[in-house]
Amino acid sequence: EWPNFFTVNFCRIPADEMALVLDAEDLRVYASPVVHFLPNIGLRFEFKAEEKTLVYSCDTEPCPALLPLALGADILLHEASGPFKGHSSAAQAGELARRAEVGALYLIHYPTGRFASDDLVAAAKTHFQGEVKLATDFMEIELG
Repeated sequence: EWPNFFTVNFCRIPADEMALVLDAEDLRVYASPVVHFLPNIGLRFEFKAEEKTLVYSCDTEPCPALLPLALGADILLHEASGPFKGHSSAAQAGELARRAEVGALYLIHYPTGRFASDDLVAAAKTHFQGEVKLATDFMEIELG
């Protein structure tokens, strides 16, 4: 009921790891439950024509369901709010990126302004030697 806000359609999906949500001609989407204050899911997008995969952790603390979701992804978008209940630090995101053998890690949902603290890219790189970037509002990511 927010003015000028886009329409949100809710769909029920199984609360199973790697639940198939969509299998269309060009795109396959999987979801896995993750650990947050409220029920939440991580998402895996497989772009068939490009043979590329992007995974989005959503808000979550480290949990076993993220590894199979992120395994071998070209890009992992992972939150980096900090090591708090329901969230992950940049270092924890880097650890998952390393274990899942992803191509690149983009940190998202991190503290900014007066709440910003450490060098998040450096923190992630303590565990993951691949490309690490800070995601920004309206950023476009090329998969091809």
